[in-house]
Amino acid sequence: MTDLKFNVIDLVELQLIENAISARSAEIEKVKNNEELVSAEKEFTEVKEKFDKINGKYNDLDSNRKKLEDTVEMQNEKIKNDENKLFSGTITSAKELENYQIEVKILRQKISELEDQILEIMIEMEEMSEKVKLAKAEKDKAEANIKMIRNEMNEKLEVLKNIIEGLKKRRDDVILKIPDDYFKKYKEFKGKKGGIAVAVLKDNFCNVCNMQIPAIAAEKIEDVDEIYSCPICGRMAVIYRGEIDSIKKELES
Repeated sequence: MTDLKFNVIDLVELQLIENAISARSAEIEKVKNNEELVSAEKEFTEVKEKFDKINGKYNDLDSNRKKLEDTVEMQNEKIKNDENKLFSGTITSAKELENYQIEVKILRQKISELEDQILEIMIEMEEMSEKVKLAKAEKDKAEANIKMIRNEMNEKLEVLKNIIEGLKKRRDDVILKIPDDYFKKYKEFKGKKGGIAVAVLKDNFCNVCNMQIPAIAAEKIEDVDEIYSCPICGRMAVIYRGEIDSIKKELES
């Protein structure tokens, strides 16, 4: 390849930029597949199930308590009505009076039994309330942990996306410097060579295939402004210069 009218480093920079874009894209996938989040979500599911179970039992007890209290209220209302009739003076039959008195007695007995049940339920609820609080605190903590991890993930993803956008803009600017025929060759090699079109030759070694250039071929590779072909892997190749390290460092920062 001869008669170059552009800086061969532009091809190397293009390759390095695309390598950086690929690396950042891989980081994005790694962030999305956050094992810590998976573990936190699993923990949250477990503690939530525990809380739902305890809280469900507590709510069932409370529901039973309210039903019993409603029944007691109805029984008290019935006693009140019966006693009003007993003391109204309108009932003259001794048998009817006796029946009302018996009914009031039975109702009071039922109320006493119901109140005992209510008391037992309230004692059980009191004992369980602490377990509910602890389970809820555990659930809330696990939920907060998930939120924190997701927030950190979103922040990292936002940073990486911005970096990639900047890299793509830089790539577009570099492509404008490269003649169409060389860019066409670059894309052709990139498609054939696993995404790596350009190699750097340093101390007679190719940085892509990591093979030493044969001595005969190495004798002909001496112009830093020339584009060669690696005799081992066949990629477009340029001779190493310190500027390449500066570009790498800049892209990695």
